[in-house]
Amino acid sequence: MKNLYEAILGEKNRIYYLMKFESFDLQGPGLKASWNWPAFFVGGAWALYRKMYVWFFAHLGIVFVSSVFEKADSSGLSIIILFVPGILFSIYANSLYHNSIKKKIAVAQLSIKEEAKLMEYLRYKGGVHEWVIWVFGWGFVGMIVIIFLIAIFVP
Repeated sequence: MKNLYEAILGEKNRIYYLMKFESFDLQGPGLKASWNWPAFFVGGAWALYRKMYVWFFAHLGIVFVSSVFEKADSSGLSIIILFVPGILFSIYANSLYHNSIKKKIAVAQLSIKEEAKLMEYLRYKGGVHEWVIWVFGWGFVGMIVIIFLIAIFVP
């Protein structure tokens, strides 16, 4: 299974995830707690970066629901709605990623029997979305610049 993980993970933090996945495989099925700092700090962006689209959209949904409560003058509830799932996601992000990878591998194995083609397909489907770093990174830098300019020019 390690060679399949290597193929689909790509280069970014491969060793880290191989060690996590090996540990998770030894523990058997189910979610395993394993803190993930990037998932904590950037949440949905981390999920999108790792091609976990369902979790990205779940994060967007939580942000939307939180903003609805914020607009309804329930800021305390809004913070709880945002904070609790964020903490839970950070605790289980590695395990959720492991499950996502295992499902992708299983689906590929059903349709591709030749190992060389399977490995090629997993390399193609796996890896990360590099563009997420640029979009969210430049978005953050742009936000800081705008705040800085407002602080300078608005009395």
